[in-house]
Amino acid sequence: MTDALSPLKRHILIRLLLAAGVLSALLLVVFLTAYRSQMVDERSRASLGFNLLLQAALENAMLKRDVPGLADIVARLGSQPGIRSVMILNPLGEVRFASPSDKIGLKLPALVTAPDTPPSAEFRNDGGGEVLRSVNPVRNQPACVPCHGAVATHPVNGILVVDYDAGEIRAQSWKSALAFAGAGIGVLALILAVLWRSLSRRVLEPVAALGAASAALEQGRLGERVHLEGDDELAQLGARFNRMAERLEAQMARVRIHEAYLQDILDGLPDGVRVIRADNMEVVLANHAFCEQVGRPITEVVGLPCHRSSHNRTTPCVPTLVVCPLAELKACSAPLKFVHHHQRSDGSQFPAEVHATVVELDNAAGRTRYIVESVRDLGQSVRISHEQRLSELGVLAAGIAHEIHNPLGSVRLGVQGLLREVREGRILPEQIIDYMGLIDQEIDNCIAVTRRLLLLARPPSGSLQLVVINDALSDTLRLLEFDAHARGITQQAEQPELPLRLFADEAELRMIFLNLVQNAHHAMPEGGMLRARLVHDGDHAQIEITDNGVGMAAETVAQIFDPFFSHRADRIAGTGLGLTIVKNFVERMGGTITVASTPSQGTIFTLRLPLADGSLENNT
Repeated sequence: MTDALSPLKRHILIRLLLAAGVLSALLLVVFLTAYRSQMVDERSRASLGFNLLLQAALENAMLKRDVPGLADIVARLGSQPGIRSVMILNPLGEVRFASPSDKIGLKLPALVTAPDTPPSAEFRNDGGGEVLRSVNPVRNQPACVPCHGAVATHPVNGILVVDYDAGEIRAQSWKSALAFAGAGIGVLALILAVLWRSLSRRVLEPVAALGAASAALEQGRLGERVHLEGDDELAQLGARFNRMAERLEAQMARVRIHEAYLQDILDGLPDGVRVIRADNMEVVLANHAFCEQVGRPITEVVGLPCHRSSHNRTTPCVPTLVVCPLAELKACSAPLKFVHHHQRSDGSQFPAEVHATVVELDNAAGRTRYIVESVRDLGQSVRISHEQRLSELGVLAAGIAHEIHNPLGSVRLGVQGLLREVREGRILPEQIIDYMGLIDQEIDNCIAVTRRLLLLARPPSGSLQLVVINDALSDTLRLLEFDAHARGITQQAEQPELPLRLFADEAELRMIFLNLVQNAHHAMPEGGMLRARLVHDGDHAQIEITDNGVGMAAETVAQIFDPFFSHRADRIAGTGLGLTIVKNFVERMGGTITVASTPSQGTIFTLRLPLADGSLENNT
């Protein structure tokens, strides 16, 4: 549960208190005004009643013509608590009797009223403070005619004026008003407390719980739930919030599974992969191979600028000095291929072949451009291809031993025969020449075998040379002749009489033929026919390696050039790199390789390589 003084609670509490204060003030003003008016009316009526009693006493004194008694009554009344003064005016407004007596003789014509004016009372200020003045005209009566004259001509004998101290009246009214106001405020405070408690329990606390749960979701704590009692709208909202949170948690779990699945797929690729956000140059995704290439953990690579992750630069690369895919792919979305020198975290560099393309993805902010790069460590590729070549050469060991054993056996027979004839003394010069010719021929055969083996085993030179395709294909078939015989496979070669030449690395070309012929052997575990056909097709040489083995399904054909994909018919696990390297070498030579296969019927690999002669003709 959140703090009791949360912003929402403070806001509502302040508004409630402000509204209660304004309402209380308005009610207090209205109440005090009404109560004061009521108090004035009541005191006025009381003063008028008191004046009537006083008037009766005065009239009685006047009827008895007891002037001293009348003056005494006025003096005693004037000394009563709460009475400021008592005055009796003649009909002309002159004060005849007064308490205090200093007002006797004053002329107050304003207090002279019409004969039919009823008694009145009003608050006024007499110079010494506020008073409640009660004015009662003393009307002429028949008993008073002897002294005051006829009623018709003298309707009023005098005017009785009593000034009550208004301070006491107001103090009492304020005291009563404040008592009632305090009681009202207490009731209002009780109502506010009950309202606040109800509002807190039924509204504010559920809203605070929903806010806390929402904040937890925002921070990634997707297991947070809100628990609200009751069946009102907020409780229903809490239930909907929990269902939404459960769906969000499930969706995020699926997203994490998909992200892990995507990362596992990327990590399974032998080449480095990184995805760069084009607008800020930030690496948003990378695989294990790329991290191994640059020598950084994935947690460090993701989030780095692209120039920092691969070139150790603190500023972006200059597009005019190096090929920058972010700059190149702004105007053109065609895939881009280039060579960079990437830098590892330790400062060492390595040559990298980069394939880059641009993709646009929709998100909440619109469409965002990303650059997807495939980075191949060329130094690593050379090492892997050489290791693959040595691995394949190991398979040739038995054939090589057979190829060398037979000539050496012939050499041994020739040498033994020559020694025997020399010891017996019956050797002729012609026989020596024959024996030496046989020995020389077999030694040449051994040298030819070792030459072919060395051509296959040496690493790529990196420089192009003029290579005779016919010789490379024939030598490869001869090297694998023993392996073919052991598997029950017949090898046939069809070549033109004229040599076909191309500019290439001879070791790479021989490695291509070695892999393709060995794959054909693997596809015929029960024996069969292998046909190698070389033809001149315009400015290209076309080589077909055909077998009548088990063949492949379409889905297998689609994957055979993928790295680490192996599907041998003889059930022996392969490295899965042979055909990948073959395709890479063929494309490096400017050629193409295609495959056609039918299950249970066989497979045909077709290579088209540009001829050196054709190239020269095109350049002239």
